[in-house]
Amino acid sequence: MRARFGNGVGAYSGKLDEVVFCHYRREGLVLVRKYVYPTLTENNHKLGNTTTNLHGLQPSEGYKNDMRTYLSRYNTLRENEGKYVRSWVNMYLKLMREMARRDSTINLLTLTREEIYTRELPCISVKKAVEAGLLPEVYDYAHLDREM
Repeated sequence: MRARFGNGVGAYSGKLDEVVFCHYRREGLVLVRKYVYPTLTENNHKLGNTTTNLHGLQPSEGYKNDMRTYLSRYNTLRENEGKYVRSWVNMYLKLMREMARRDSTINLLTLTREEIYTRELPCISVKKAVEAGLLPEVYDYAHLDREM
């Protein structure tokens, strides 16, 4: 549910008793939901290990900046209105999962930088990922060619 604040309070973010407030500055929106601690399953551990491995690949600063540039252009696409990706990390993980979904020989739990370069996987750069169809095309994506 949406929240409105009075008395000059612009926004609130965090937990209060059994309620969670989520402030989205870009949309000018504050959402409120009941706090529920999730039940952890084996899938949570697998997802955590996969994410840890993908962060362990340590993309270069140039790659991160290209991903940030791509992200800002991606969020302006008409078909993504209201479904923003909030950080370059989320876009990076989305790219890697899409690549693994399309190629069943890729195991994200054991993927290494050496394997990415040896197999010339399209996640090497944002440009190659767009050209491979892993990410939607955005304006001027051809300049986003810095490698991991």
